[in-house]
Amino acid sequence: MFTVKDPHETWRTDLLRPVALRCAGPDLTTTFEDLPSQWRAAPVRTLRCTDADGSWAALVTVVRGYPQQPGDSLVGNEFGRDPHTAYDLDSPGNLVYELQVTEDDGSDEHELLEFRLFGDPQAAGAEVLRWAGKKAAYSVRPSVERAETRQRRARRQFDNRQVSAASPQVRIDVVAGEAAADLDAIDRSALCWHFPRGNTGAYLRSAVVALAGYGEQRPHLRGRWLTARAEGEQLVIGIDELIPANQRHRWDSARWLWDRRAATTPAGLRWQVDRVEQAAPAVAAVHRGALPEALANAGVQTDPELDALLTGVPYRLSDAELTPTWVATLHRGLADLAPWRLDAAYRGWRDGRQALGLPVRDPVVLFGLGGVGAVRKPKLALDHTGDAPLLCLIHTGSSAVLPYAHWTVPTDLGARLYGWQPSLPYPH
Repeated sequence: MFTVKDPHETWRTDLLRPVALRCAGPDLTTTFEDLPSQWRAAPVRTLRCTDADGSWAALVTVVRGYPQQPGDSLVGNEFGRDPHTAYDLDSPGNLVYELQVTEDDGSDEHELLEFRLFGDPQAAGAEVLRWAGKKAAYSVRPSVERAETRQRRARRQFDNRQVSAASPQVRIDVVAGEAAADLDAIDRSALCWHFPRGNTGAYLRSAVVALAGYGEQRPHLRGRWLTARAEGEQLVIGIDELIPANQRHRWDSARWLWDRRAATTPAGLRWQVDRVEQAAPAVAAVHRGALPEALANAGVQTDPELDALLTGVPYRLSDAELTPTWVATLHRGLADLAPWRLDAAYRGWRDGRQALGLPVRDPVVLFGLGGVGAVRKPKLALDHTGDAPLLCLIHTGSSAVLPYAHWTVPTDLGARLYGWQPSLPYPH
C-alpha cells in the first residue's frame, strides 16, 4: 500500500473515464489503480485494461506533453513528454494520454509492446481496442488437405517406389574402405523404395540421406558419413562430411530402411505398433486435422502456446501477425506425424546423447515455423516430462533436428493403411 496518494488522483480519474467507457465490454476488464513511478515519490492514477487471462495489459494515464514535429519520434508519436515533469499535471504542456501495452513473456519484467501518447481519450481508447482485438484479427482456421488429394499423392509416390525398387538404379561412387561392410549390406531395392519423395512421386532431389557414420562421431561435429543422394532416376552412394545432428534424413538408427542385415527387424521396433490397425485411429485423426485429439489419445502433452496455434489462435500479442504463417507451417509439418512414436523417438535421442556423455537439457527440434529473420527462430520441439512426451515451442539458433524417420508415419506402414502391399521383405 502507498503511504501517499496521487495529488491529481481525482483529476486523472475524471480524464480517464472516457477511455474506460470506450473500452468497456465483455472481453476487457478495466480498473483504476495507483501505480508507482520511478520519477516521483507519489503513485500515478492509471487505468488498467486487460483480458480474462491477464496475459497482457494496456496502462493508460494522463500526463503533460508537447507536440512533436513529423519525424521527431521513431515510434510515430504525435506528442513527446519529459519523464521527470510530465506526471505533474500542474506543469506546463498539453494534457495527453500515455499508453503502455505490456505482455507477460515469462520473464521477471513484462515485455513492453507499445508506448505512445495520444491527444484525446477516444484515440487512446481506440488503440487499446486494437490491441484487444488483435488475437481475433489474426486467428485463422487451420487448413486441412482433402483426403482425395492426399491419397492421390500417396498413390503416385507408392507407384514410383514400387517401380524403382523393382529395378533399383544405384551407383556406388568411390568410398573409403571403412564403409566396405555397409556397402556390401546395402539392400538396393529397400533403399530405392524408402528414399524421400516429392509430390510427383519422384526422388526428392534436395534430400541427403545419412546412412552410417565413421570415426569418432559427435552429434554437433562434422564427420564422415555414408550417404545416398538422387541424381535423376538414380541414387548415388558416396562419403560426405556431415554434422549428424543437423540431418533430417538420418537412417543409422533405422537401418531396416536400407540394410539387409536389419531386414528382419519386427514391426513393433520399426513402427512402435505391432499391427497396422493399431496405428489407424491416430493417423486418421492427424489427416483430418484433429491434432489435439491425436496427441491427447497418444498421451502426448503440449504447452499452452502450441495449444493455441493448433487451433489457429495467437498465443501472444507480440507474435500475433505471424500466426497465419505459423499455423500453416505447423499443420503442414505435422501432416505425417505418428504421435504414438514420440515417446520412443525422444528416449532414443536422449539415450544416444547420454551414451556419449552429453547433457540432455534442451528439447530436440522437429522443425522450424518460419517467418522470423532473427538468429533465434521459433521451432517445434520434443521434450519429456518424465511421464510423457511433451511438444513445445522454443526459440533457438541451433540447426539440430530429430530425424524424420523416428517421428513420422513409416512409409511402408502408411502404404498398408491404404491397403497397398509394398514389395519389401519386412515382417508385418
